[in-house]
Amino acid sequence: MIRPHLREGEMSERAMSWEELRRQDGEPATAEVPAELRGLLHREEPPQCERHFLSPADLRGRDDDESGVLGGYCPPWIATSYRPARARLPRPLKVFHNGEELDPAVVYPPDERVVYHDHNYPWGSVCRITNALGACSGVLIGPRHVLTASHCVDWSGGWEKIEVHLFGATARDLSYATRAIAYTDITGTVTSTTVDEDYACLVLDKPLGEAFGWLGVREYDSDWDDDDVWSSIGYPGDVGGGVHPTFIGNKSMDEDEWDFGSGRAMNTNADVMKGQSGSPMFGWWDYDDGTGARPWPFATAVISSESFGFYPPTFRINWCSGGADIVRLVRYAKRNYP
Repeated sequence: MIRPHLREGEMSERAMSWEELRRQDGEPATAEVPAELRGLLHREEPPQCERHFLSPADLRGRDDDESGVLGGYCPPWIATSYRPARARLPRPLKVFHNGEELDPAVVYPPDERVVYHDHNYPWGSVCRITNALGACSGVLIGPRHVLTASHCVDWSGGWEKIEVHLFGATARDLSYATRAIAYTDITGTVTSTTVDEDYACLVLDKPLGEAFGWLGVREYDSDWDDDDVWSSIGYPGDVGGGVHPTFIGNKSMDEDEWDFGSGRAMNTNADVMKGQSGSPMFGWWDYDDGTGARPWPFATAVISSESFGFYPPTFRINWCSGGADIVRLVRYAKRNYP
């Protein structure tokens, strides 16, 4: 296309239409990047995350002589607290149109989830996970290991970004996964046949767990059904834009009576929304880590999904995924990718 001739400083009378603009050729670069700016424009790409699938049967035989408990870790420079410190969200801006106040696009649901801001153990080990599919939650479970849901991982490829204790625009640190390990590559909707294996362990490119601590993991026991002892931390999309960690406690789980395998599905009365997938369901036990007995948090499941296709629309249940296989998965990841 012939471009009009203009002298320096001149401008055409009218803005170009899209049809005119799309017919223009691009303009080549005319100079090299200055040395002082090269670090800004040529940063390394995030590492690609390798995908790794396990056979539950293989690990079952290998771990029969192992305990169904893996201990957690609290660095000596981090304090422990048993309830997180609450935080206030920023007040929504008042928006006016023609002198009348409009409702701002912010949701403050009247449920039991509480926004918190607490770097103490274990609250500071919460993780927000983002990839091409969107955002989920997780928790540090080892020196450089994060536990989350399988359906939160982009199994088609690409990168997984992990931010530790993201609060608004600031995270304590961030890392990328170099490997994702699971039994089942759950993509899309979680179903009744996959909910009992909806967990994955991410291996990070930085040892964030060494700095911030990690939760233990323990096999769920059906004797605990309906005990109001479970807590969860994560990033629901309907609270604070999904970038402020929330806590909910004093909740129960109930193991599915028709689930007989080493992977188990449990329903829960915890309030759950999108973005909380992969959040840990954890309880506290007196545990001696070698320095004396004290209360320690152990994850027994991760939040998975809501309802399934064969339930009527009015019958809404939140589901978690756990069982012996979740312990075996974490043990395998920590042993083989320390």
